[in-house]
Amino acid sequence: MDELLRSLSSCSEYRAFEQAKYRLDEDPRKRKRTDEFRRKNFLLQNSEECLSQEAQEQMFLERSELRKDPVIDEYLNAELGVCRLLRQISLSLMDSVDLDLDSMEDILS
Repeated sequence: MDELLRSLSSCSEYRAFEQAKYRLDEDPRKRKRTDEFRRKNFLLQNSEECLSQEAQEQMFLERSELRKDPVIDEYLNAELGVCRLLRQISLSLMDSVDLDLDSMEDILS
């Protein structure tokens, strides 16, 4: 586990995220706007409202507006890179352990 954590903290995706986070933190207003967007986006994606076309369009417009700022865009891209890396690691870990989930394949895919 320690080796995995060391590898994560030194990988290019995480270093890029740390640099983008530092740049974003230099402007508290941008940090606040970004965090508010991330919070709303998380809540929307984890609610039944995410099925609403109107809610999705609103988030798209808000995201498009935020991404016009290169500092915010860099941060959100770097965050996405780390999330994708963590997802890939999680899937690899799950594939390496036989949890006898064959009967649940239809709901896990």
